[in-house]
Parts: sequence; C-alpha cells; structure tokens
Amino acid sequence: MVNIEMQKPDAAAPEDKRKVQLPKAKDGVLMLPSAVKDLRGRPRFHLPIPPQLLADVAIKHLVEREAGFGGFEYPTRAFLDSHLEPGDLFIDVGAHWGIMALTAATRARGEIKVLAIEAHPLNAVCLVDAVVRNQLDSQIEVVCAGASDGGGTAPLVANSTMGHSLRGVGLKGLRPQGYAVSVPLVTLDQLLAEREALAERPTIIKIDVEGFEPQVVEGAAALLETGRVKAIIWEKGRAFDEQPGFSAMIDMVTRLEKLGFRHRMLPSHDLGGPLLPFVPGAGSCNVFSLAPGVEPKRAYIRPPAPIPPMAPSNRGTKDPEERRVLTEALILARGADAWRWGDPSELTEGAEARAALAAPHLRPGERVLDLGAGAMRLRALLPEGCTYTPVDLVPFSPDCAVIDLNRGELPEVEADVVVALEVLEFLHELPALLVQAATTAPRLICSYRCHDAISTRDRRRQGWVNDHGETDFADLLAATGWAIEGRETGAETRLFVCRRS
Repeated sequence: MVNIEMQKPDAAAPEDKRKVQLPKAKDGVLMLPSAVKDLRGRPRFHLPIPPQLLADVAIKHLVEREAGFGGFEYPTRAFLDSHLEPGDLFIDVGAHWGIMALTAATRARGEIKVLAIEAHPLNAVCLVDAVVRNQLDSQIEVVCAGASDGGGTAPLVANSTMGHSLRGVGLKGLRPQGYAVSVPLVTLDQLLAEREALAERPTIIKIDVEGFEPQVVEGAAALLETGRVKAIIWEKGRAFDEQPGFSAMIDMVTRLEKLGFRHRMLPSHDLGGPLLPFVPGAGSCNVFSLAPGVEPKRAYIRPPAPIPPMAPSNRGTKDPEERRVLTEALILARGADAWRWGDPSELTEGAEARAALAAPHLRPGERVLDLGAGAMRLRALLPEGCTYTPVDLVPFSPDCAVIDLNRGELPEVEADVVVALEVLEFLHELPALLVQAATTAPRLICSYRCHDAISTRDRRRQGWVNDHGETDFADLLAATGWAIEGRETGAETRLFVCRRS
C-alpha cells in the first residue's frame, strides 16, 4: 500500500491533512479502485498508476478526485451508466488512461463495445495496460491516433498527461511541457467504416480533445446522419473562450441543433445536479448534446463525499457586465446559471443575515422545506424540534433534494413551511413554483428584491431574471394562492410571511 497526501476539502480546517492508500500490484504499479461500484459495492475496475507518473499534475488530480472526493467527473459517468444500454457503442475520443472507457465497458460487462481513441503514445500505452489488467480487451479497442475531420498527421503539443492538444490550440495560458510529437489523424466515420460489426449500434460519443471538438464532430458527419448517436459529451474548454475557437464552437452547436440535438450542462462538474440549458460562459465544463427522444434523468449526482476544492477553470464570471450579458442569454434559454450555482463561493454572501431575518418566523416542531438552500445557513437557526429538508441544484449535503426549481417541481415530502430566501429572483417559472409551494405546505416565508429600487440593467448584473415591484409581487403571491400576513425589511431584501389562502 502507498499513502498519497490529498488536497483538503473546501470546508476543511487548515491543519486537516488527508491521505489515501493505494494498493500495489506485484509489479509495483499502483491500482486505483474505481469510484463506480458494482451491485455488491465493489470497484468495477482498477486503474493502474505507474508510481513515477504520480508527479504529473493531471494524474494527481485524477487520483485525488477518484479516491478522496467521490469520483473523477462522477456525474458524467453517472450519465453514461444511465443511458448506455447492452448492445451500445461508446466512442471515447481523448480517452487518456481510460477512466471513461472503463466505466462504459463495465456498465454491462461483455455487452457494450468501446472505441478508445488516444493520440499520445505514452497515454495509449497506459490505456492498453488498464484494458488488459481489467480483462476488458474483448470489449475495448484502443486506437492510437488523433481524431479530426480528415487524415494526415499533426503535431500534438504536450502540457500534462491530460493537456495534450493538436497544434496546441487548447493550451491557451498554459506552458507546454516536453516535446511536440507528430501523430496520425483519423475520422470517426473512417474508423466505423472499417468496423462493420459496430455499424448498427446505438452510440454515445465523449470528446475531450482540448479545442478540436468541432473537427471531431465534422469527421463524424456520416455517423450523425444515421440517427444512431444518442448523445455527445464534449468539453467546452479554454480554446473556445476567444476567436477563432468561439465561432467554431457556435458553428458546431448550430450544426448539431439542426440534427435535433439539445445542449445541456451540469451545475457542478464534481457534484452534479440536473442537466440545464447550456449557455456559454467563461469557465470550462462538459456539454451534453442530447439527440431527439433522449430524455435526461432528474439529476446525475455522485455518492456522498467531501466537497473538493473547485478548479479555477470551472468557475463562472463575477464581472458585473459579463454577468449581465450571461443573464440575458439565460433569459432567452429559460435556464439557470449553471456557472454560478456550482461554486460554493457564490453561496455565502448575505446568507447568514437572510437566515437570521427569516428564522424568528419559524415555529418549534415545523417541517421546513428550504428552497435554493445553498450554504444552508438556516439549518443552524431552526427552533427546537424542527426538521429540515434542503433543496438545491447542487447536492452540497447528502440530505439535499436535487431539483431544478424552474421545472415547477418540488420534492414529494410533507412540510409545514416552505422557505425561499434569495432564490425567487433567479427563477423563470416563478408563478409555477409558487403554485407548487401552495400545494406543498400551508406557510411560505420568502424574500424578494423588489424592482422598485433597482434598475433592470442592475438586476441583470446581479443575475436576476424577473422583475416585480412590491405591489406586483404581492399580487403574484395572491394569484398563486398566498395571503401575506407580514412584511419585513432587512438583509438588503424584503421578507414576506404568507399563509395559504
């Protein structure tokens, strides 16, 4: 066994040091147990880690996430588990060492075929080793090439083992490490034309190639026309933040939309949540392009585990003008700000003050349903005997009900009071939510930043998507089944205490 020191969770004390133990194979290679488990609770596979490569920043990140924080990109793998079926084909473009390919193959051992495409020779060697050690060589075929929109060769520029990029287009802001190596290029259409046994299988494609995602999609034109592709999971990375990458991404998105695909994203790369409309923002994320007829699950979440430090590349913008532009795009898409709500640092400002404003209106013994619970500051202020159910887009605690409130749905729990603090301003479907709340509990305690004192432009800078003056908001409450019993000003908001009418 080998001890590896880990990063501290977001909520850890400075002195909290964490380590994980990895078993060793007979040849000295470390064996990382998968976070995905079989029906008996055992790891579905083990990922071999050569000890000399533990210093690689990408491998260290992978090991930490897999062993200490609930699983590397676990929500994306939960999507694969939910939508891959026996008889399907999974194409893993930019497979690295195979954590997605191995997840797919062990979803139904012996019944799902995998094409794992990895351009860098060293990564391909590690990938083959993982396939062989897990006895999956009859299911997973490794292709050592770069996927693109044509043949030939191209230089693959290295950063970390996960940061290789054809011609270096995806390494903006990163210092190349090591030498560029020329690699052969293939198209997905070419690979499938050479493999007739895979021709009729329903397919899910994952593409993580540091800025070459549009070229990979272009090289799969014939496959896409067949209608067999159920979903494409592709990375929106730094290469798409500026031109010409941004235009190439939009062209790809538009091309897929014409084929009926809808584009979605998770509110948290690490913790998961429901799939929300994809609106391009400043951070990196996985985009889930769903074919017609493919309906997402309510949420894709990881098992309970410490909350990992958030990678800076996954954070959204905090610039007021950039946020205004993003908010206007979200209004058109009728979507929640996935870039914002997966970031724990966005949840704490003013949360304690708002909880302190609302808590005196709660009664001992009440069953409290906290909508948009965020940092859950209300939990610590509950009167004696109360029970507490938090609801949010992201499962920041194991007992959180994970729901997109814009769908007008609430969890099927018995409640005496619904609390909604600093959440109603962010909802497109506000009337539907208030109606649903009135069928869930006889009391409502909510805050609302009224439009009377704040301009529309400034509201968009805050991320608010609806605009009600105080009188208008009171009328909305009445129209959706609520009678106002009291109003209070504090914590830079207006508090409304209501009963069901």
